[in-house]
Amino acid sequence: MKIQVLPQMLINQIAAGEVVVNMASVVKELVENSIDAGATRIEVELGNELRDVSIADDGVGMAREDAELCLQRHATSKIRTPEDLFRLATRGFRGEAVPSIASVSRVEIRTRPAEDLAGTRLVVEGGTIETIESVGCPAGTRISVRDLFFNTPARLKFLKSSTSEMNAILQTVVRQALAVPAIGFRIVRDGEVRLDLPSGQSLADRFLTLSGSRVSGTLLELSFEREGAAVSGLLANPQSSRGDRRSQYLFVNGRPFGNKAIGSSIEQACRGFIMTGRFPIFCVFITVPPGDVDINVHPTKEEVRFRNERNVAGACYHAARVALEAHGFVPEMHLDGDAPPSAPTTGEATEQPPRIFGMEQAALRPDSIRMSTPLDLVSRAFERKRAREAQEAQEGARAFAPDGQPVAPAFAPAIDPYLPRESPSSTPPQRRSLPPVAAGPGEKPDPEFWDKPFDPEPLGQIAETYVVARFGEDLLLVDQHAAHERLRFLELTARQGQTASQTLLVPVTFDVAADRTEVLEALLPELAAMGFAVEPFGGATWAATAVPSDLAKADVAALLTDLLDEFEDAPRVNRVADARERILVRAACHSSIRAGHRLSHEEMQALLDQMRACRLSFTCPHGRPTIIRLAKSELDRRFGRLGAH
Repeated sequence: MKIQVLPQMLINQIAAGEVVVNMASVVKELVENSIDAGATRIEVELGNELRDVSIADDGVGMAREDAELCLQRHATSKIRTPEDLFRLATRGFRGEAVPSIASVSRVEIRTRPAEDLAGTRLVVEGGTIETIESVGCPAGTRISVRDLFFNTPARLKFLKSSTSEMNAILQTVVRQALAVPAIGFRIVRDGEVRLDLPSGQSLADRFLTLSGSRVSGTLLELSFEREGAAVSGLLANPQSSRGDRRSQYLFVNGRPFGNKAIGSSIEQACRGFIMTGRFPIFCVFITVPPGDVDINVHPTKEEVRFRNERNVAGACYHAARVALEAHGFVPEMHLDGDAPPSAPTTGEATEQPPRIFGMEQAALRPDSIRMSTPLDLVSRAFERKRAREAQEAQEGARAFAPDGQPVAPAFAPAIDPYLPRESPSSTPPQRRSLPPVAAGPGEKPDPEFWDKPFDPEPLGQIAETYVVARFGEDLLLVDQHAAHERLRFLELTARQGQTASQTLLVPVTFDVAADRTEVLEALLPELAAMGFAVEPFGGATWAATAVPSDLAKADVAALLTDLLDEFEDAPRVNRVADARERILVRAACHSSIRAGHRLSHEEMQALLDQMRACRLSFTCPHGRPTIIRLAKSELDRRFGRLGAH
């Protein structure tokens, strides 16, 4: 086959495939251009099932000749020489975005510098300029993109659902909005405002605004510098950790980027402060000399390459660690081989005094940080114990009805408990025919485990979290929360479609981050089918006005926000069934007894009886163990009694 030069239009469409993946990438490129143009306000309007977008800013605008040149590939005002690539201070620099977008859509550009009386209007279709004329328009630039991929219909087939595409757009704008909190942002879809951020916000205000109810408590400010790498930004209180990494934002020299090594270093700094399987929430800004970072690595500029990535990761680690320890959190001790990355030697680091918003803290250096003494730990433990006992005393006072009769425990058996056999030779009792629901593929209980001629007998609690029980010659360790969570999941599953809805006297309000609003709206039908009534309350706030009657005592706000955090909006084989199961899992979790809750002997017995009645499986709906069995044969082996006389 003879080699030939491709037409310029085809070249542009091939290049567009690297830069323009979906509408979110269009928004990203145009918003970055608006930021480079010095805008103080950026508005994004979406329509036509997310195939149309219009982005307007009040930046410097373009003269007529510049407006024409911006449609030429590799025409840019950002660089002039190869050396400029290593001292970039702008987001765009290749001159590829606008011509790539114009080659796969219909584009109209209206732009005017503030000093000019008239502006310029350009109309482009499929990369070909159709109209150039002078018009009256506000100072700044408005670029309208219509019918994205109209001339490349095969690309339309790879777009995701409307909810996924909208989430991608919101996540893109959120990252840019955090990078420049002084710039105002507004997103409108089909006439409905989805995000409205005022100009002139501080980083803390914007971070809290965009995080919704995910972040609570104190925000820790990061400040650390080492060998030319300066780290600043915000770290949320460890209690505000998440089950995924969606609320982790990294910026280098003001530019959003992704880097697993850098993110992992911050997660490692938080190890011992947050629960396993949870991830910290942070917004971290890294400042390095322009020559120490290469941003010309990927067409989307999402990836960067550091000259000394280990130094940057170490600086991020110590920035987070110093802030956490300055705030009074006590970390767990590192085991051998678990040392922090690139730990500095004495005199190597120069960090700034950590500061918590509204509170100045004394300067702490790595060589002055030490673990709390055993006496400190014991004192704190007694303080926690005293506070817990006071709380339980109040709960005990509330555990009686107005007529003085005791109220049944929150987890009293909702199904007929197992009735013990009168004698070992009697016939085993009939049990409820409710099969355990597997937490994952292949997860099934031992069919012979519960079919024994005796009852599990509670012996006590460990750390007010684990129930110790005797079951024949076996010793059982039961995670009280995981076991009760599985029981609640079974109960809620059996009641699907039969649960009555209870209207709340006072609606429960909760904030929803901008990038999760679409997910909530998609889940509203499933929530309604389960007995929830959720509606907008204004701005980013939503209100739950009714809940399923058996979840009336659950933390509804936490349940719904956790569900949004966990639910992935990618297409699924059975999206409806998956949504229902996730709702049930979350509902079971939030209505179960908690770890750290002291149980009476009767309550422990009730829990064990329920477990046996249901032939409880060995994992909770999240896949964690509910029961650990220690057989007599294992005890004999441990004590060396096998074969002993």
